[in-house]
Amino acid sequence: MNERPNNPKSQIQNLKSLAVIAPLIFGVLAASVAALAQTVKVFKVAILTDAMVPWHSTTEGFRDGLRELGYVDGKNVIFELRATQGDMTRVTRLAAELVQQKPDLLFCVSDACRRENRQIPMVFVQLSDPVKLGLVESIARPGGNITGVANLRAELTAKRMELFKEVVAPLRRVLVTYDPREKDERDSLAVARSAASRLGLTLLERSITMAPLEIEPGLASLKEGGRDGILIVQSGSNLSIAGRSLEVATSNKIPTMYPASFWAKFGALASYGPDQYLQGRQAARLAHKILAGTPPREIPVELPDRIEFVINLKTAKRLGLDILRPMLLRADHVID
Repeated sequence: MNERPNNPKSQIQNLKSLAVIAPLIFGVLAASVAALAQTVKVFKVAILTDAMVPWHSTTEGFRDGLRELGYVDGKNVIFELRATQGDMTRVTRLAAELVQQKPDLLFCVSDACRRENRQIPMVFVQLSDPVKLGLVESIARPGGNITGVANLRAELTAKRMELFKEVVAPLRRVLVTYDPREKDERDSLAVARSAASRLGLTLLERSITMAPLEIEPGLASLKEGGRDGILIVQSGSNLSIAGRSLEVATSNKIPTMYPASFWAKFGALASYGPDQYLQGRQAARLAHKILAGTPPREIPVELPDRIEFVINLKTAKRLGLDILRPMLLRADHVID
């Protein structure tokens, strides 16, 4: 059967109808796209850190980790940041400022997250034992509005002491400064005592409550030559202690062992612990789960993905220490 020929008049009429309808269709589509764009959730993430500046290795790791998960600063996430600059008396005020912003999430670095709100979901890093601190009910089931990454600071103190003694063969006395008000530091001190006794080391304990001059007598009692050393147990809250210790150790050729590789990069002899940048990235994964709708109480607290042993060979040479090759091979990173 032959097909009917096309009707020119009919085709012209169809084109006229399409010309009328097309703008309407495109208008509806444009309105739909605009409405969809308006419904895209922009998350507000608050960051409270006890560092000197808001953006540092941990918070940068957190931001980078979120970016890889699709959260782009200024597009679907905005950050509100506060830094205590090592002054923990500012925590309450700064935390209140952030809470007033009504963020979707509060990311807390170290001791800065202990005391504050019970409503806003929180993720912490750089705390040793959140159960002992009363932040969570258990590691597997936090049970409240907070979860995070525990850094095992106290638990790793014994291993730090062992590595310190192996790196510095002449080591006989070790200065440990601590804040008696901080449970993490008291726990670290107890572990250090046990390890020192087992290793035949003398522990020089110095109680410090953040007064700037309290650390000076302990540091002044140390002598160069490798028989005396400094073991840092402080978290980020006592930045003045860690920084001043490194300053004196560098000037007086005293070996040091720190709980984070950040300090080894800036001249400490050695460090053993989780990398702060990587902890931030790890925390970002937990934050993503919360922002996606999972309550913090259902997200188990995690331990660090990786523990690293770092030796600064440049510092060893300045101290006149000969680090044996087997020891260097054991290190995850050697700074030379």
